[in-house]
Amino acid sequence: MQTNLKKQGVVVASALALLAACGGGGGSTVSVAPPTQDPSLIAGTDLPVAVQQSTAALLAFAQTQLAATSDKTDPLVVGDAKLATDDSAEPSAI
Repeated sequence: MQTNLKKQGVVVASALALLAACGGGGGSTVSVAPPTQDPSLIAGTDLPVAVQQSTAALLAFAQTQLAATSDKTDPLVVGDAKLATDDSAEPSAI
């Protein structure tokens, strides 16, 4: 019985030593490339570049989003986008 306990003690001690040795932080570093920005989108947003260039493109995008929106879709990131405006145009229905 004593030798069985000694063997178990050695096994447990060995397992603990191996676990302790695995916890060290190796010196290797892995560099991860930043995600690439889609050139058709305004930087930092989910909006196409065209919505900054013309009100017609902005209205078309808004209509497309309204038609595709549901309770389960994620919200779009608008960020600091400067949307196109036209003070001389007549109001348009969305």
